[in-house]
Amino acid sequence: MCHDPAPATNAIELKNISVTRGGHRIVTDVTMTVQVGTCCAILGPNGSGKSSLLAVISGYLWPSGGTVTVGGHVYGRVSLGEVRRGIGLIEPSRAPRFSDRMRVRDVVATGFFGTIMLPPGYTVSVAQRQRVEKELASLDLHAFGSCPYGQLSTGEQMKTLLARALVADARILLLDEPTVGLDMGARAACVSVLDTLLERRNPPTVVIVSHHLDELPRTVQSVVLMKNGRVLGQGPPEERLTSEELSSLFGWRIEVFRRDGRFVATTHPRE
Repeated sequence: MCHDPAPATNAIELKNISVTRGGHRIVTDVTMTVQVGTCCAILGPNGSGKSSLLAVISGYLWPSGGTVTVGGHVYGRVSLGEVRRGIGLIEPSRAPRFSDRMRVRDVVATGFFGTIMLPPGYTVSVAQRQRVEKELASLDLHAFGSCPYGQLSTGEQMKTLLARALVADARILLLDEPTVGLDMGARAACVSVLDTLLERRNPPTVVIVSHHLDELPRTVQSVVLMKNGRVLGQGPPEERLTSEELSSLFGWRIEVFRRDGRFVATTHPRE
């Protein structure tokens, strides 16, 4: 039985998390917190354990050690199915296989049920349809509501998945490389959507896994740097997104600067 927890300052708390697969340790002793309504970025090279950490938070990968607390619920003491209803996991490279013929508004409406198709014989209520149209408009998808999902660009499909998570009232959004495969225009549009989402009066908690500084929202409040399954550093972006820290993280000479309130990086060969 999943009981409502007391209001928590932290949406996510990980304590000494380790993950072992096939005898190989892929995450080691990770401790981190993400405050309610804030945006946390997890950066690191390929194979650093970032996606595995998201899988642990979403309850799809059980840690071999440590404690996971999400929304005040301690994993192992609650129904994960109930907790997951408050989590939107967006992984464009491993997105659910919706029918290419489904209308965009119907894909979004499946968020009410946690399915990849509308339940047979079920009629979406007027209130639910209104909520779908509201989120389509908020993500600049109102003109695509009747379009087949398969005809959308990758960026438009990603925004559709975001709208689907929002109609489900997900209070935590986990974004695993949300701009992968997008061209420059679609990538910029995706980042703009995240900025707008985090400017809402009661924004969701957002955790974004990325390799690129320029796809991070302007309002990112905390940064976790990972390498080889371990946390090398965590703290506010002004302290962690520096040339020195990122050069050490990626093993390449990186120069970091701010442009229009956003972090940007350029790379140079090591001398």
